Amino acid sequence: MSDGATTVRRDDERSDEERRSGLSGISPWLRKIGTGAWLWLGILLVAGIALTIVVELAIVVVPVILGLILTTIAAPPTRWLERRGLPPALATAIIVIGGLFALIGGLAALVPLFIAQAQDLGPTVVQGWNDLLAWLEDGPLGVDRGQVEGWLDDGLAAIGDQAGEVAGQAVAVATSTIEAVTAFVLTVVITFFLVKDGSTVAGWIRERVPAHRRDDVAAFGARGWESLGGYVRGTATVAAIDAVGIGLGLLILGVPLVLPLTVLVFFGGFIPVVGAALTGLLAVLVALASEGLVTALLVLGVVIIVQQVESDVLQPMIMGRQVPLHPLVVLLVLSAGVKLVGLIGALLAVPLAASVSAIGNEVRLRSVHPGQPGPEPLGGPNGQLDEDEDDAEDEDDDEVDEDTKARG
Repeated sequence: MSDGATTVRRDDERSDEERRSGLSGISPWLRKIGTGAWLWLGILLVAGIALTIVVELAIVVVPVILGLILTTIAAPPTRWLERRGLPPALATAIIVIGGLFALIGGLAALVPLFIAQAQDLGPTVVQGWNDLLAWLEDGPLGVDRGQVEGWLDDGLAAIGDQAGEVAGQAVAVATSTIEAVTAFVLTVVITFFLVKDGSTVAGWIRERVPAHRRDDVAAFGARGWESLGGYVRGTATVAAIDAVGIGLGLLILGVPLVLPLTVLVFFGGFIPVVGAALTGLLAVLVALASEGLVTALLVLGVVIIVQQVESDVLQPMIMGRQVPLHPLVVLLVLSAGVKLVGLIGALLAVPLAASVSAIGNEVRLRSVHPGQPGPEPLGGPNGQLDEDEDDAEDEDDDEVDEDTKARG
C-alpha cells in the first residue's frame, strides 16, 4: 500500500513540475525529441569548441599526433636494442635520431637526381604536351586545341596575378616557415620522449584518473594504441609493396625517374584513397612525355593492376580489422582533414579516426560485458572477446527478443 502511495505521490509531483514548466500540454514523444535535440546540440557545441581549439593550437596538436604515429614505428626496434643491453636513452637516440638522419640523407641524395633527370626530360615534356593536344583535337574527342590552350593561358594568367599578392605576404611566409620548423623540432622531441618514456607517461596519465576508472582508461588507451600501430605498420607494408610493383613496371618499360617516382608512390600510399592514385598518374604522365602513348598506356595498366591487387588482396590480408572504417567514412574524414589542416591533415585524419573508432568499440564492449573488468582490452585482434562473435551474439539476442514478442 505504501508503494502505491509513493508512486501516486511521485506522479503528482511530476505533473506539478510539468505544469510549472509549461510542458503539461506537450506530448511525451515530442518532449523526448526536444530533450534529445538539446542533448545533441550540446554535444555538437562541445565538439565544435574542441575542434576550434585543436585547429588554433595545431602547432602543438599536430606534432603530438605525429609523435604518436612515429612512436609506433620507432618503439619496437628501440625495445629490441634495450633487450640487447643498451640503455634506453642510447637505444632511443640510435633509432630516432639515426632514422632522422637516414631520412634526410636519402632525400638529399634523391633531390639532385630528380632535378637532373627532370631537366633532361623538359623538352620531351613539351613535345608530349603538344602530342596530347594534337590527339585531343584530331582524335575521337574532337576538342578544340585553341580552347585548351586558352584555358591554360587563363590559368597561367591567374597564377601571375597572384604573384604580387604572394610577394606582399613575405612576413606571413616567414611566419609559416618558423612555425613549420618549430613543429618539426617539437615532433622530434616528442617522439624521442614517447619512445624512451612512453610507459612512464601512460602510467602518469593513469594515476590521474579515479581509481574505479583506471582499468577502463588503460583498456581504451591500449585499444587505441593497438589500432594506431596496426594502421601505420599495415599502411607502410602496403605502400612498400605498391612502390615496388609500380617501380618494377617503370624499370621494365624503360621509363625515366624510376627511383624518385617509386619513392613518391611509397609516400603517396600513406594518403588513403587518392595518394597512390595521384602518384601513379604522375608516373603515367612521365611515361607519356618520355616514351609515348603506348608506354603510357602500359604504365597505366601496371598502376591499375597494382591498385586492384592492393584493394582486393593486400588491404584485407594485411590491414585486417585494424581499420574498421567504411571507404565512404575514410573519404569524408580525409576531406575534413585536408580542409582543417591541409596536406598534413590528409596524413593524420584516417589513423586518428581509426583509433577513435577502436576506442569507441571498446567502450561499447565494456558496456555490454560489464562483468569482465580489467585493464586488458576486450576488443581488437588481441582482445579477450572476438568482436565478430560478439556481434553475432547481439544479432541472436535480437532475434530471440523478436520471437518472444511475436509469441506474446
